[in-house]
Parts: sequence; structure tokens; C-alpha cells
Amino acid sequence: MNDLGLLRILVAVHECGSTTGAAERLNVSQPSISQGLGRLRDITGDQMFIRGSRSMTPTSLATQLYLECRSPLNQLEGTFRADEPFDPKTTRDRFTIAFSDIGALTFLPPLVGALQKRAPGIRIEATPLEITQVDSLLKSGRLDFAIGKLETQDPALSQIDLIDQHYAAIVRRDHPTIQGALDEETFRNAAHAVVSDAAGHWQAVSHVVHADEPAFDVRLTLAQFNVLPATIRESNLIGVVPHRSAVAFSETWNLQVLDIPIPLPRFTVRLLAHKGTGQRRTAYDWMTTFIKDVLGSGPTEPGQV
Repeated sequence: MNDLGLLRILVAVHECGSTTGAAERLNVSQPSISQGLGRLRDITGDQMFIRGSRSMTPTSLATQLYLECRSPLNQLEGTFRADEPFDPKTTRDRFTIAFSDIGALTFLPPLVGALQKRAPGIRIEATPLEITQVDSLLKSGRLDFAIGKLETQDPALSQIDLIDQHYAAIVRRDHPTIQGALDEETFRNAAHAVVSDAAGHWQAVSHVVHADEPAFDVRLTLAQFNVLPATIRESNLIGVVPHRSAVAFSETWNLQVLDIPIPLPRFTVRLLAHKGTGQRRTAYDWMTTFIKDVLGSGPTEPGQV
């Protein structure tokens, strides 16, 4: 294996976080990746990557080498493959996409379903959204895309507005006292379930209570959104989630989706990606357009279901 091949392995493992992902990216066997890493260790005298429970963490030298060779290597391979057509029906590209837990519950099913029809060979690795690190992860190549309530000022990243959203309430279909609509008094006096790690989303516990307002009655606090809809279905609690999520939950867990009778902030779901060029630019462009087509829509308004 030549030095260029070793650098390709370094870049692939750094971006994929695993020898399995790197092997799939480069279309070689996993033992070939491990052998290449062994040669890199022998050459540098450095461990290069430290195996963890979920991924391989690069050493400082591995990251330094990656940052120095990623761009020229991609440009070189892009030149070699400039005339190679991209066919979504046959490609085996792999993309790592970060979602919050509620984002994965809402957006991953339609994305995967549409991919099975339009690009069945594409592989997706869904990873937790770490909002404070998303910019650096995208620029390092550890992430290909991030989807959520996000905004970046980094000129190296692109951001595309997907959905203009409002919040909605969810309650069980056969709720004993709430049917079809919510008034302000009922909403304020209801027993609420909230999420503490809400990825920046409005929850009853985050509401600023004025002097003439009663505090919300919070009966249940969850760490994440993933068990909220099932909990709502089995109780008389009320939850607040983004409207697109509420509609998805209503179909799966048989819930009512109700307008919220107090003014709450709107927000935008965005797609973040790196602007870089290289051998996968055509694949990135196709995937960007695909995500926009599947998830993007115009603004949603209260009363829409």
C-alpha cells in the first residue's frame, strides 16, 4: 500500500470514526483498513486513533495530519474522478447526519423511507446532535450534515432553511377533559409533561411567568423527548412539541394535536453542511437537494394538521 493509500485511510477513519465506516467509504475490507493504520503507527510512532465504546478518537498528531492532507487529497481525487457520473440508484455513499432526539423521531423515518426508493445503496449513520460542537464536527468531516433548530455564523458552513415551525400541544385521543381545542385557562391549569434536555425548544418550565400568571403544573420531567409521546398516550398529561413532530406523533401514538392558546416563539429547522469541495461534492449536492425535497416545506400555521 502506497503513502497516498495510507493518507486516504487516515482521512476516512478520521471522518467516519470507525474502521467499518472507513472500509465502506473506500470500498475495501476492514482488515485492509486495520493494516493501513498499523503501518501509519509504525511510520509515525503514534497511536493515531484510540478506540472508544462508540467511535475511534484521533490523537493530536492524527488530527494535525488530517487537517493538512484532507483538502489536497480531496482535490486530487476529485480531479481523478471529475468525469465519473453520480448515480443515486447505484451509489454506495455513506453520510453521517446529526439529529436531536426529537429530530430523529420526526425526520429520520421519512428520510430513510424516501432513500429506500430513490437511492437504496446510500447508508446513513444517525448520530446525536451536539449543538455546541456541531460547527467543528462538520468542518472536521466527522459530520456530513446536521438537522435541527440550528444557526451558524461560520463562513465555511452552509445553512439551508427547511421548515418554519410553531409549537403544538399533544394529548391522548380519549382525554377526559380536553377534546378538539384548548383555551388558555385549560392549558395553564393542565398537568404538563416536560423535557429537561429540550435542545432549545420551548417547554412549560422555560416559560417566563409574570406576576399575574400562575406557574405551570409540571407533573413529569423527562430527560429526552423519545418517551414523551408514549407517556402522553398512557396519561392525562399535556406536552408541547414542534408542530411537525406533533403530527408525526399523532399518527404513531394516536394523539390529538392542538393549537396552543398563548403566544409562543416560532423557529426555523435548518440543514447545516460543510461548503468544501472534493470527490464527494456531487454526492453532497444530491443529498442536500434530497433532504430539502423530503423535509422542506413552507411555513406552518396554527390550525394546520
